Amino acid sequence: MTKEKKQIIISEIRYWKSNKLLPEHYCDFLITLYAQGEDPDEVVMKESSMLQKERRQLRTKQLMILFFSLLLAGVASAAMFMLNEYPAATLLTATVLSVFLLILASGKNFIKKGFAPFLYISMAFLLLMMSLKIWTAFFNGETSILIGLLVLNCVLWLFTGRLMKLLYFTISGSLGLLIIVGFLLLSF
Repeated sequence: MTKEKKQIIISEIRYWKSNKLLPEHYCDFLITLYAQGEDPDEVVMKESSMLQKERRQLRTKQLMILFFSLLLAGVASAAMFMLNEYPAATLLTATVLSVFLLILASGKNFIKKGFAPFLYISMAFLLLMMSLKIWTAFFNGETSILIGLLVLNCVLWLFTGRLMKLLYFTISGSLGLLIIVGFLLLSF
């Protein structure tokens, strides 16, 4: 049985004991049983401190993955706009990077530990930058194509948010579409 479940069960038995839902000696027996013969207060304290340590380690890993994925996407985006002589090569590199992030994000370990959203955000940012690079490299000055690419990105974010039940993508897609519609209404 996991540590969290034991802690929940022991706290529930203590609740029963304090509210006299079971006789006190039954509750003491159950607490001793779930604490595996150790002092229940010490077990709960030790397990809660271990859980807090595990949560801090997980949070640190999540922040590191967020930092490195955003750094990688940022470097790739900056490289796309700084290396103007090779637009196809930079777009191909960004595409390979986003496919790599997608494969990495679809792994069970990343989904289970909650790392996947960071990679999804990095991929969305990279896709937006790729769209802007396509516009600047091949269609510079064509405002209608830029608006079309931005609408395509927003629709993709909205669709992804609804499909995967990711609120931040749904909100981003909706707000992006509203901003584009507002821009179009104000410009005409």
